[in-house]
Amino acid sequence: MIPLIINAGINYSGNEDIWYVMKYGEIILQKGFIHIDVLSIHSGLHIVIQQGFSNIIFYLIYKCLGDFGLFLLCELFVALYLFIIYKICILLSNKKEFVSIVLACITCILLEYNFISPRPQLFTYFHILLIIYIMEIFYKNNKTKFIYLLPLISLVQINLHAALWIILFIFMLPYIAQLIIQKNKNVFKLFLMMILMFLVGFINPYTYENVFFPFMTYSSEINKYILELFPVNIVSTEYCIRFISVFFYILLALELLIYIYYKKGKLELRHLLLFGGTTILALTNIRNIAFFIIVTIPILSNYLKGLDIKVDDKYIDTKKYWIILIIVTLVVGLSNTNRLESRVKKGGDFLKENYNQDLILYTNLDYGSYLEYLGFHSFMDTRAEVFMKKANKKADYFVEAMEVEDYCINYKSFIEKYHFTHMVINKDSCFYYYLIQDNTKVVFEEDKYVIFELNYD
Repeated sequence: MIPLIINAGINYSGNEDIWYVMKYGEIILQKGFIHIDVLSIHSGLHIVIQQGFSNIIFYLIYKCLGDFGLFLLCELFVALYLFIIYKICILLSNKKEFVSIVLACITCILLEYNFISPRPQLFTYFHILLIIYIMEIFYKNNKTKFIYLLPLISLVQINLHAALWIILFIFMLPYIAQLIIQKNKNVFKLFLMMILMFLVGFINPYTYENVFFPFMTYSSEINKYILELFPVNIVSTEYCIRFISVFFYILLALELLIYIYYKKGKLELRHLLLFGGTTILALTNIRNIAFFIIVTIPILSNYLKGLDIKVDDKYIDTKKYWIILIIVTLVVGLSNTNRLESRVKKGGDFLKENYNQDLILYTNLDYGSYLEYLGFHSFMDTRAEVFMKKANKKADYFVEAMEVEDYCINYKSFIEKYHFTHMVINKDSCFYYYLIQDNTKVVFEEDKYVIFELNYD
């Protein structure tokens, strides 16, 4: 219950993606799976809604239960993570319950502070854990029928979060490598399952575009501006990056020390590959630290078999403690109001109250999604890849905007080109400085951003 109580007190205010996700959920239910963007001010942009069914789930939950409903969904998945991680640890540690419980709780608590929020990744983390569990069972018992669930997991993942569908195959590779080296003929069963997993991946509203989504939309330009795609860097000018980077290196060092000093199991090739592979992924960008956490901490149970502690609980009123903990969780959850807040909520609400939805809005990556949720059309939002020519088949709006945001070169011609009526601008942007110098009308202001109203008379 400890991870569930902690999760109950966490806000999701940094999750700007949820607004366009829920807006797409509403659009899909009304119009079906569209191929042309209807959220931005740009016309004719080709899109692939790669997390379509996740959008529908989040939209319906929020419509019926508000942000408390999204909290309940996150609580459900924390519980599922705890269960499947516990089962993995029990399997690897030869049924050492105390070690399994502790590692499951640690894994979930570390995930909660940076990675658990109402986003499609909720489903992806669970599917990865299922893959690890099934692979460990298959390694110990090649006759297990659990592997026949793999194509189903693939089918669900491609429809809930296609951008990370390929990660399922990546986490199967260490097990295949160990079986090949051991000359285990049952590896061909896994190859067959992987072929089936790949084929069922085409069963989705966008067929091959979802299957190859990462390759068809990836652009290194995006990585320079999206925080979660930054590499681990302890000397970064961004405090958040430094903090997460230090956290990762401490966690990596602790895991290595635990393995060195408390090792009770034989080093398995598949675990070494998982550890090394997820370490490389985490160093590549901070979003991948989640993969490191959900893989490397549970497999420690294989090497902590000698640390199990027996607890005599025959005098403990288990039922009473469960009731108390559940009540505490609900109280914390209900008292955590305004769980889902946008950075531009007040400004967006101001525009909705005072203007119609025909505005031509300039917004950066962070501010566009909430305004689109309100019914406005933005220049950009957190769907960064949509504004790259490689994905939208039309123009590199992202690169164009970032050049103006960073250097303000020809900012007047940029404004005139799109004939913006309003601009939502960060105060730390050179854009803000020049517009203030031009005596542009300010209609709304908060600590970090300003909404300008432009007049072309």
